[in-house]
Amino acid sequence: MTQKRGYQLHLSRGDSVLKEVEGRTKKFEKISSVLQDFHPVMQSLVCLDVGSSSGIITSLLGTHFSHAIGMDIDREAVSYAKDHFSSSRVTFLIGDSLALPFRDGSIDVIICNHIYEHVPQPRKLMDEIYRILKEDGFCYFSAGNKYMVLEGHYGLPFLSWLPRPLASLYLRMLGKGDFYYEEHLSLRGLKHLVRRFRIHDYTLSIIREPERFRSTDLLNPDSYLYKWIRLSASYLYPWIPTYVWVLTKR
Repeated sequence: MTQKRGYQLHLSRGDSVLKEVEGRTKKFEKISSVLQDFHPVMQSLVCLDVGSSSGIITSLLGTHFSHAIGMDIDREAVSYAKDHFSSSRVTFLIGDSLALPFRDGSIDVIICNHIYEHVPQPRKLMDEIYRILKEDGFCYFSAGNKYMVLEGHYGLPFLSWLPRPLASLYLRMLGKGDFYYEEHLSLRGLKHLVRRFRIHDYTLSIIREPERFRSTDLLNPDSYLYKWIRLSASYLYPWIPTYVWVLTKR
């Protein structure tokens, strides 16, 4: 646990992707398309972005919500975000996702975008999200699947399938790092993780309508590969690399 926590405290230091505006903007557009489909009117709502890192996505959320709060345990990332993206509608906080500094039932919308695999107690993370979410609120939850072929953080095939000691050895052999900190769950594990919530599943909708959900950079509707993916997605659902769910309390 301590080892993973130390890693998180400086996650942004060695990851230039987290400060890459174009890429983070594309991620925001994907998130926003799902949010707007699920709840078209958001201007009066308060949004919390858990694990906000450099703050690019949070700052863009601030243009759609009454107020957007970005929170991260990484002090350097929060300092960067405050220097570059703070405004009257955007606030950044240093905080731990396992002890969210908000009252019960106080937040309208929560963004949890590929966060669970980075924390030592993902169940505690989801319990905290459930606690602070309003009864009629919702959480955008995107999650990597343990059984993805190409691991998203390092780009190595089958990395997340391996036990952690073997995964760490794999990284060291290829000069990609010293220790594999992430811990992904299977579809079954993810459903158990969010068992307190009702799941509104957008995964297949995104695959079937990539233009609508701003995902044509990942799913080219004109390619033969996409046509195969579209036809087989429902059958291969347990092995889809990323799930996108909106979670509600009821």
